[in-house]
Amino acid sequence: MRQPIFRDRPANDLLVGAAIGLGMTARAVVQGGADFLLALNAGRLRVMGAASIAALFPLREANGFTDAFARSEILDRVPVPVFFGASVFDPRLDVPALVARLARTGYAGLANFPTAIHFEGRFRAALEAAGIGFSREVALLRSARAAGLSTFGYAKTREEIEALLAAEVDILCLNFGWNAGGSLGIAGVALDEAADRARRVFQWVRQARPGTLCMVEGGPIVDSADMIRVCDEAKADGYVGGSTLDRLPLEMSVMQTTSAFKTASLLRPLRDEAQREHVRITALAGLVGQSEAIARMVERIARLVATDLAVLVCGEPGSGRTTVARAVHVASRRTGPFLVLDAADPEIEATLFGGTGALAAPDATVVVEGIAALAPALQERLARVLEQAVVGRFGRGERRGGRLVVTAGDPADLAPALLGRVEAGRVDVPPLRDRPEDIPLLARAMLRSVAREKRPAVVIEPAAYRLLMTRDWPGNLRELRSLLARAASESPDGTIRSDLVARLCRGPAAARPEPVTDERAWIVDALRRNRFRRAETAAFLGLSRKTLYNKMRRYGLSG
Repeated sequence: MRQPIFRDRPANDLLVGAAIGLGMTARAVVQGGADFLLALNAGRLRVMGAASIAALFPLREANGFTDAFARSEILDRVPVPVFFGASVFDPRLDVPALVARLARTGYAGLANFPTAIHFEGRFRAALEAAGIGFSREVALLRSARAAGLSTFGYAKTREEIEALLAAEVDILCLNFGWNAGGSLGIAGVALDEAADRARRVFQWVRQARPGTLCMVEGGPIVDSADMIRVCDEAKADGYVGGSTLDRLPLEMSVMQTTSAFKTASLLRPLRDEAQREHVRITALAGLVGQSEAIARMVERIARLVATDLAVLVCGEPGSGRTTVARAVHVASRRTGPFLVLDAADPEIEATLFGGTGALAAPDATVVVEGIAALAPALQERLARVLEQAVVGRFGRGERRGGRLVVTAGDPADLAPALLGRVEAGRVDVPPLRDRPEDIPLLARAMLRSVAREKRPAVVIEPAAYRLLMTRDWPGNLRELRSLLARAASESPDGTIRSDLVARLCRGPAAARPEPVTDERAWIVDALRRNRFRRAETAAFLGLSRKTLYNKMRRYGLSG
């Protein structure tokens, strides 16, 4: 006697079905609470590395292929009902004989998969005309019901749903297409649209045949929050997960575990003597990194500190140009002050060239940030001062005056006279996207400052480093510092995990715009992200408020 399925569950308990193709996955989803399994050829193809859509192609004899792995790996090994995904595309198939054989094998029910609902247009019409389309799937489910098996019907359209209701299927699954998530996902219907459609369809189904269980699957539903949203709005009885329960978790888990092993190599103690010496120099200069790009830059700084040449530091906004200027000062063993000036400051002329001008301070290093903003006349005057100064001499005993360091995004923006005086001391600062291998060391260094104020010390799990290393970081070090500060504030136990980093990377405060090389556009973008609140924008960019205001005035943004 055929018994109704899943009728005694609690009213608020959503059914969860798992469409899988591997014994290990089957046992895992049952341990996680799955109510039933669907053994589908798509599940087996997924664990073989193919996308679910491969199930629709004649790659294997679908029924024999599915039955082989289901009997050897799943049936009699799990305590929940197992539905068999049966294909009727083969015109030679004897449907009643297939149903009888599957009933004897021990399956709890049948599902129409692979299914013609994923085909459209002329090809779909040709399948129906040949007698191997959806109508034959309905006949399969009728035969299964007559044999005492439970029935699970996939459908998309109203016509398909009507046919399944006429066949009195136990479970109707509204399918939204192939899943959108992961590396093999296919974009399709939006989540809101899926929820609204399911709501309207299930209202009609319950009026037409109240006893039918209504479930959803596929499309934009890629996590439990998506499932709850759709099921609550549609008042669905449950959800069927395929890729979301095997491919997506497998991709993420394997990626994170592998990245943890891979990233660990970047964090191991340095054993090579040359590496240790490189780290010693970078630590002395206040730089962080072990990439070839940083090594070349440190070598360039080491050559410059043996001279008194004026220095031109070139790089994108946020890449650490001022840090490099400080490195030049410290590595030069200058005992005077380290002065940082904004080229857009209206008082910079008096500061540089007055009676006690900054450049006259003995053994000082004077940094002029954003030198391109300095008026051309002042740039030429600065060039004349450099020409008259005692620079570039080796082994002299006289007292050293101030050393000039200027920063710029593009050297072409400098007046030719000044460029000619500073180009010999040029240092190029690599953008963060060109040295991703430095990110673990940079992140740890940045988090040390957070640790001074937060207990316990903030750490980041290895798998999260890999996510950071895949970003382009158009805001360079400032953007990285901002994201880490936010992550630290949202990690109550002091551990920044990969799921938090992934969420922040998707969020508005850490979105991935196109790389910004123009400083004005970079500042405008930051202002928009922070709703034009200047204090928050300054903190986001890692600037002082005064520096931000000066830059805004320079670019006509202060109105």
